[in-house]
Amino acid sequence: MKDIDMKTTFMTLAMLMAGSSLSAETCAQSGPDSPAVLHADWIMEGWERREGEPDFIFEEKMARYCNLQDTRGVFYDNFAPGQTQLFGDAAVYGANWEDLQNAARSVLHGLTEANETLVGDGVASTTLGFVGLINRLDGEVIAFDGRSQLGWACTGEGWKIRHELNYAWIVEPQEIADTLGQRGNRQ
Repeated sequence: MKDIDMKTTFMTLAMLMAGSSLSAETCAQSGPDSPAVLHADWIMEGWERREGEPDFIFEEKMARYCNLQDTRGVFYDNFAPGQTQLFGDAAVYGANWEDLQNAARSVLHGLTEANETLVGDGVASTTLGFVGLINRLDGEVIAFDGRSQLGWACTGEGWKIRHELNYAWIVEPQEIADTLGQRGNRQ
């Protein structure tokens, strides 16, 4: 498993190095605009849907995290709805999730583990463990556990996602109840 993770990381970094502008852009290495914090916010705020919120529109919810002018990249999620799990365009990938999000009363998440690795000033790779609970409008409840790896490129607008690898599996809701319970007043 570690060999696959290392190969994925090296391939991600090579893609980021080749596809990102490593010019004089400066992006935060720590603090609220750093990749590790952005990754957590991306899960906890970007993909969240609370009851009564307006429709989920990817371009509105994810502009902080994704470069919506240059949407090329590699985006994989085994949990992705529809016919495909692999996308080469962030906008197409994101729009693919809108129906699932909008068919939910709520989509809640909790964080389980994280590991950040920054490489140079122009690229970063972050990993994050998370759980989620989808409460669908039709009454179905879907609980899952997942891992996320994001490759970030430093742009004139800060760190933006260029590579995404997510893998999730279905669990029983009680298996993640403690993690979701630690959310405090975020619900």
